[in-house]
Amino acid sequence: MRKGDSVTVFDTPSNLGGSFTVSITSETDAETVEVRVWYGRATPSGWEPWKDWDGYTFQTRRDLLTNQRVMRLRKP
Repeated sequence: MRKGDSVTVFDTPSNLGGSFTVSITSETDAETVEVRVWYGRATPSGWEPWKDWDGYTFQTRRDLLTNQRVMRLRKP
């Protein structure tokens, strides 16, 4: 769980036929970033992870990140 109530996220191809919702955890270089998968749901008590993919990290190209938005981690 992050300390904040929201995180900036993007969509990126999962290469499994869909996409992942991810946030950038670090920048490798100008073209590559490491991302964290957000897979779960916001609840009044905080983020409820779904174990399959939540927290998985990998490197991807920055140009594959689309649909930037702010995602709530806690339901109001």
